[in-house]
Amino acid sequence: PLPLFNKLWEKLGAILLILGWLVSVISYPWQAIAVCGLGLWFVGSRLWRYSLKTDLAAIFVIGLQTIWLGWRLVPSELQQWAIATCTYLTNAQNEPWALLGVALFPYIILMVALNESLYRIQKQEIAKFGELLALLFGAFLTTIALINPALRSLNLLLSTSTLAIITKRRSSPSPPLIYLTHIMGLLTFCSMINLLVPTLSKEAWASILLAVMVAECGFSLGDGLWRRSAWYIGLGLAAVSFIILWVNAKSSWYGVADSQDHWGIIWLATPLALTGIANRTTLERRTINSYLSVLAVGVSQLLTLQLPGTRLIGLAVGAGLMFTNTRYLRNQISAVITVGFGLSFIGALLWTGLPSLPRLALAGWFVVGAIATFSLWLARTALMRQGNKLADIYAIATDKWAIALCGFELLMLTLHSVLVYQNIVDPGFLYFTATAITLGAMAERSWREPTNWAFYSIGWCLELLIAEVLGFGESSTVKIAIANIALGLIAQLLGEWWRRRHQLERLPSSFHILPLIYGAFSILLRLDTFTNWTGLCSLGVALIVIGVGRRRENFKLLLYLGIIGLSIAAYELLFYQMLQTRGGALGDGLIAMSALGASIMYAYRILSPWLSGYLRLSLQELKTIAHIHWAWSSFLLMAAITTPIGVNRLVGLATGVFLIRYAIFQGRRSRIVRQLIQLRQPPEVPHLGSQSSNLLAQRTVLLVNETPLYKLGGITIAQIWVYLGLLEVAGMRIYWRETAVGQFLTGPLIPWNGAIACVVAYFLYILPWENWGWSKRPWQQAAYIVPLIILWETRLRVYPISILLAAGFYIFIAKVGKNIRFTYVSVALFNWALSRWFDDLHLTDALWYVTPIGLSLLYVAQIDPQLKLPEYKIARHSFRLLGSGIVCGWAILFHQETALIPGIFSLIAIFAGLTLRVRAFLYIGTATFLITSVYQSVIFSWRYPFMKWVIGLLVGITLISIAANFETRRAQLTSIIRNAIDEFQSWE
Repeated sequence: PLPLFNKLWEKLGAILLILGWLVSVISYPWQAIAVCGLGLWFVGSRLWRYSLKTDLAAIFVIGLQTIWLGWRLVPSELQQWAIATCTYLTNAQNEPWALLGVALFPYIILMVALNESLYRIQKQEIAKFGELLALLFGAFLTTIALINPALRSLNLLLSTSTLAIITKRRSSPSPPLIYLTHIMGLLTFCSMINLLVPTLSKEAWASILLAVMVAECGFSLGDGLWRRSAWYIGLGLAAVSFIILWVNAKSSWYGVADSQDHWGIIWLATPLALTGIANRTTLERRTINSYLSVLAVGVSQLLTLQLPGTRLIGLAVGAGLMFTNTRYLRNQISAVITVGFGLSFIGALLWTGLPSLPRLALAGWFVVGAIATFSLWLARTALMRQGNKLADIYAIATDKWAIALCGFELLMLTLHSVLVYQNIVDPGFLYFTATAITLGAMAERSWREPTNWAFYSIGWCLELLIAEVLGFGESSTVKIAIANIALGLIAQLLGEWWRRRHQLERLPSSFHILPLIYGAFSILLRLDTFTNWTGLCSLGVALIVIGVGRRRENFKLLLYLGIIGLSIAAYELLFYQMLQTRGGALGDGLIAMSALGASIMYAYRILSPWLSGYLRLSLQELKTIAHIHWAWSSFLLMAAITTPIGVNRLVGLATGVFLIRYAIFQGRRSRIVRQLIQLRQPPEVPHLGSQSSNLLAQRTVLLVNETPLYKLGGITIAQIWVYLGLLEVAGMRIYWRETAVGQFLTGPLIPWNGAIACVVAYFLYILPWENWGWSKRPWQQAAYIVPLIILWETRLRVYPISILLAAGFYIFIAKVGKNIRFTYVSVALFNWALSRWFDDLHLTDALWYVTPIGLSLLYVAQIDPQLKLPEYKIARHSFRLLGSGIVCGWAILFHQETALIPGIFSLIAIFAGLTLRVRAFLYIGTATFLITSVYQSVIFSWRYPFMKWVIGLLVGITLISIAANFETRRAQLTSIIRNAIDEFQSWE
């Protein structure tokens, strides 16, 4: 086809042109130029037809090498003259190749013209590609020319002019073209200055850039891409100038001073310019410029703060600019920064020192900080009264700065106080003044707007104020501890007053926590101190905790801790007094502690009506607290028994009396409860109008219902209290023995103590305890065991008559109480008395002692109510076998040589069995008789051999006779035996 044929011819022609150029380019430059001309015509026609980027690139390369070929046609003398002239004019003798940066620039203009023609014929893509080629080639030429100032300036001037012409000819130039043109113009300007004044310093260059930046910022006012580019380029110039100035400034930050460091102040032109254009632009751009101005103000301080000469200027300008910017921005951040610059300026002014005022010492800075805090809060109050938005913003800013300064002031004053009490630094009046001013500032801030943190801060400052005051004397943490207790009590009372004044149902949490912090801090300060006043300190802390704990129901744990603290304080006072006293023993200390606990216990019981209202605890809760003290005191008193006691034995006895009385009276029912229990019905609760009446009625019902509910193994709580009291009575006998009466009872009357105990037990048993409000069960239980305990304690010296009296007492108990089993005790005591008599009579045979034991078992089998039941017949039979077997068996084993004794016992058992119709007696008696008979027969036959055969003959005859009679009277004997067996079955 024709198009394919044309392409083949085009390729062939291109190959021929290339071959022709290769042949002529070395030896025949004019012919190569002609070939290049043909090549340009050829590629140009292709570009016209196909619009290919490769064709435009080929045109660029062919044209560039055509210039080279044309330069080869110029005579060498003329070439050398031209190069020498240009190098002389541009001072480029050392780098003549840099002339290409200007010499080849016309080719760029030619390419620009070509690109413009392409734009006109609507070949946009090809034209943009051509612009890229021209831009890259121009950048290459500029790079070549950079080494020479003159050539660089000329190249940049030509580049800028070309770009300006292009931009002007375009109806809507693109932003990159505008920015490139603008930047190239600035570079040309800077290059010209460098060419004219090559010895300018870095600071001078920074000044020039800042001047250009100001001009650019001024030019940026308005609309359009050129003005917008000026704004961005101005920011770039400001950044470059900052970098130049920072090179000098950073060395001064490390202590290396330089005479050029003060040049950093010129960079303040940047925030000034930004603030100025913010004032002349629209709202959107104003906000951006204001924010940039704020950033520039902050950055500029890096260049000015390090030198006293520039510090004040930088801070003053920063404060003024921030004040202006805050009017535009109207946010808290800018206001906070503005106030910060103002405070920094004042601080720098005081640090540098005024002409008539020397520099402040460290203590003076504390006062300055306090005054600044006070002033800021006063300014806040004044600003809040203005009633406009900007004033409100500044009010918040001043408040934040005041809070920050106040916190820092308190931290530094705290550090100073610690150093004072470590004897590292000395106290001073200025520190006290600073603390007082700070306290006044916080009071002024918090009076109308109280918050928890405000109260905490005031409490902290009060602590520091007291520490500073007390630091003027002898530095002692003990004084601080005492002062903290006073502060805690005052804070606790202040909370009560605050609640009444403002009619609050719930106080802020700081009113609860602050007194506790004071109390805890006082404890920490005096942990290693123990003197006569430490107990009072603990008492103060306990009162603080109680005052806070009584406020709310969920603070009850604190209330209990405070109550524990009261007891600890009392014991601390006691311990100190004990340590100051010489003599005594460990038991004396325990008794003293027990006496103190008993006193506290009675105080709670006596003052419970008032304490219940003050502490907001129920009577039952107060009673529980008293019970705990009773248990503690009782434990101490009983522990003292096992330790040496020197002088406090009577005190222990008196304390025991009080503890016993408390426990026993806890087991006594109140009069109302006694009456209700006697009625055996709950009270009728009438409808009462007032809440207090209803509460009283509910408590009455609770009292009535309380008695039968609290049970523990069938024993009521009231009975347990009586038991505890009686047990304590038993323990107190140790103290009792050392008294005159006790020594008498433990002396001559020891053999009669059992009888005396029976008398005491008799009264314990018969007294009308229920009428007096107690349950009789504990007293009766005590009556049961008291004589036995006393008898056991005096067992080595007791008289038999005392034992018999005790046995009679238990018989009396069995009869009155209708409990026959108490006679078992009587039987045991009777056996004991018999053994004592037998011993006194020198009856050494064991049968005298064994026989009462067997008879006692027979007595149990005979009278025990349970053994009388039909289902316990076997057990009763076993008891009888055991009792009679012990006596008869002992006689058999140890008295066979005297056949009369086992024989008599066997006959007694047999006749008892026949008389009482008891099989056990008959069995044991018969067995004993047979064993004794057989044993004696054997002994008899052993001693008398002839009689053995006579007795054997008689026994044989008797057996034959029985057998003969049995055969003849079988039926009659069988009937008799059957009747005997039937009758025997009915025996016990």
